[in-house]
Amino acid sequence: MRFLIIRACAIGDFVLHLPALRALALEHPHARFTLVGYPATLELARYFLPVDVIHSIESQPWSALFSGSIRTDGFDAAWVWMKDATIAENLRASGVPNVVHAMPFPSGSEKSHAAEHLLQSLKLPAPPLPDLWEPTGTVILHPGSGSRSKVWPHFAELAAALPDARILLGPADAPLKTSNTPLTGMPLDAVAEQLRHCRAFVGNDSGITHIAAYWGAPTVALFGPTDPSIWGPIGRRVTVVHKPALTDISVADVRKLL
Repeated sequence: MRFLIIRACAIGDFVLHLPALRALALEHPHARFTLVGYPATLELARYFLPVDVIHSIESQPWSALFSGSIRTDGFDAAWVWMKDATIAENLRASGVPNVVHAMPFPSGSEKSHAAEHLLQSLKLPAPPLPDLWEPTGTVILHPGSGSRSKVWPHFAELAAALPDARILLGPADAPLKTSNTPLTGMPLDAVAEQLRHCRAFVGNDSGITHIAAYWGAPTVALFGPTDPSIWGPIGRRVTVVHKPALTDISVADVRKLL
């Protein structure tokens, strides 16, 4: 069977989607998957799914689904997690026999975790949490996030207290004023490999924290304005430190967890 998955989202949202995709693969062990969205992010699925090919939602013919039908290549079913139903409707018009459209996020009245919401959209149970952790390295600190309001302000102090820790920086992250070794310029799959081999990880509410947690690394996730009961990282070795004001999380609070 050939399954089509359309999911265009940020890194953390896609990691929270992996339990649903893994559950789908377990339910259909002979299926092969084509993924459409943002390729650099979707590459993470190769750790868990039999992926045939990954396409960009911004390239033809897939971008044409926003306005009409396209020629498809023998898919048995498709799942579309988007707020708007247009792409799902156009896939049906394109001849895909079984198209499921579902909302990508919990509604305001829904109290379930985002990953559980996605599983419920498939009516499938959660698969066992993966364990890809193979510790050979040191502590990794990731001081970045997609929003400045989610950034813990004490990473430089923590890094100074952990001289062997490495600082993972994305292209939009400001460098810390510290002598710790930086990890920069890596594609996302290389970042995932670094995380699965670290001794422990500390990060904000970010996509990178979600990767570290779901891959099984011991993860300390620092949450402030976001509700971790809905958006928190999931994994075998996760500790979420949540205070309404991130400034109230002290370096001592974090160090005792490492």
